[in-house]
Amino acid sequence: MQSDPGAGAPHTGGNDDEVWRDLVARLEEREDAFMDGPDANQPADPKSVSDFDPLGVWRSESLPHPDANDADAAEGGPRDHDPEDFDDEFVPEEPPSLSNTEPAIMLSWIAAAGGPLFLLFSAIFWRQAPMLLIVGVIAAFLAGAGYLLFRLPSHRDDDGGDGAVV
Repeated sequence: MQSDPGAGAPHTGGNDDEVWRDLVARLEEREDAFMDGPDANQPADPKSVSDFDPLGVWRSESLPHPDANDADAAEGGPRDHDPEDFDDEFVPEEPPSLSNTEPAIMLSWIAAAGGPLFLLFSAIFWRQAPMLLIVGVIAAFLAGAGYLLFRLPSHRDDDGGDGAVV
């Protein structure tokens, strides 16, 4: 069973020698057969972004420029103004001090955030950590996360809708 040579292949009747001679003849025709375009030594036409612009973004329609003595020219454009200098610059309020934080909430955050970090670093650097320490860190993480979840409010103050509150 022979495969179909395709539409562009010459029909040789199954003779392999003729196919080989035809292939060699086609390959010896020109050494630079792959260069069907213009001469490679000549510089190509310079291309710009506007040569490939299917949406017409870079093609600018030239609008008539207003004369200098027009009334509109005296007003200027949207960027031809000086920004107002605000005397009252925004100064954010001081964040609340951590010393006023409830100790149980602070310990819960340390356990909830520090527990997984401790387990990660102990798995990397302290491979022989005692099992009791690992179980204790896991218990501290669970207790801290549980306490923080327990302290969440059970309902909203403003249940007027599901939208964002600004």
